Amino acid sequence: MKPVKSLLPASRWLLRISLLTYLVLQYGKTILNLQYETQTFYIALAFVLFAVLLFAGGFTSKPSLTVISAMLMSLLFIYTLYLGFVPEINFDQVLKLLLLSVCLYFISTGNK
Repeated sequence: MKPVKSLLPASRWLLRISLLTYLVLQYGKTILNLQYETQTFYIALAFVLFAVLLFAGGFTSKPSLTVISAMLMSLLFIYTLYLGFVPEINFDQVLKLLLLSVCLYFISTGNK
């Protein structure tokens, strides 16, 4: 059976939308608390900002905004995986690895 290539643009937009929605739902409360002196505030702000830029990068013709925001988000996911590392694998680590793979997908493909 051949792959359905006509669904590729819709799947890319669903990845962008779901990544943005998850990060806003996950880190929205942290941002709205406005605790400027904590590190978690700045990490949450960076996640949401780069997710918005990744989403906005889909509307541009050049892939640079998408690639750069996905690269910075990948670094943030790696950093948060490093901070929350525990020897046994938990759900949060698997979810962050899945989101890291979405970011790596956008780094490698851009806006194709």
